[in-house]
Amino acid sequence: MSLRFADILQGLMDNRGLSSRAVSRASGRAESTILQLTHGAILPSPELVRDIAPVLQIPQADLLVIAGIAAPPPTASAPYRNPAEIGELVSITTSLSDEQLRELIDLAHHLKSEDRN
Repeated sequence: MSLRFADILQGLMDNRGLSSRAVSRASGRAESTILQLTHGAILPSPELVRDIAPVLQIPQADLLVIAGIAAPPPTASAPYRNPAEIGELVSITTSLSDEQLRELIDLAHHLKSEDRN
């Protein structure tokens, strides 16, 4: 089952233009973990699926099915406030130039400082 998941995971990443580093940074998982998943060296866990699904812009339930994992009971809080939007943002940023990325980071810092006021 892990090789099938590995192939699908790699396909999803390729389709979205995401590197293992981008998925790692956005999911909070080590890049080595993402690489092991894409090579079928480790089996996906519900926790891994929960963390990478938003980055891949795929519902967690769908990725659990692909991984052959029964859905865990719902939890009181999600790891992110808006996982779909965060995943979309990460996907978009992978195609930005260095200058555009810097501008986006500056804008995010500006928005965060406005939120505090």
